[in-house]
Amino acid sequence: MSLIRFKVGSRVVYPSHGLGTIEKIEQLKVSGMADAFYIIRLRKSGMTIMAPTRSAGSLGLRSVITKKEVPKILSILGNGIMDNVEPNWNKRQKRFLEMIKTGALSDVAHVYRALFKLKASKGLSFVEQQVFDNAYELIVSEIAEAKGVDKDKAAIMVGKALSN
Repeated sequence: MSLIRFKVGSRVVYPSHGLGTIEKIEQLKVSGMADAFYIIRLRKSGMTIMAPTRSAGSLGLRSVITKKEVPKILSILGNGIMDNVEPNWNKRQKRFLEMIKTGALSDVAHVYRALFKLKASKGLSFVEQQVFDNAYELIVSEIAEAKGVDKDKAAIMVGKALSN
């Protein structure tokens, strides 16, 4: 039996892809077995993805943070302490991608803060810059959604938090 946690119209976050909306919940046969799937329209790309309802949690699919959770994310960004960053870029990249894949915005904020500080001190590789840009987009878009403001206002909040 499939676990249905979200309803049609629910705003959700899919790790690495960002905000989306549950458009439908469909019963489909995959490998001869019937299962329920969330049909999710991603906001940024407009792409539609499917996620099995029974494993949505393990995939990191979650609700958008609440307005009350925004200060916690901004606090993580504003923390002046430099995380213990792995010196080997390959290991560092793997760790950062694992953190983003958890789907937790707090993990994404830790990645963004570490890359922000790394960029200021020695610069980023092309791949790290892509992770940095993706993390920024994930943070700004979810804060904007949670606070009910446009992305420009959310970007200003993120910038102020980082400059503290």
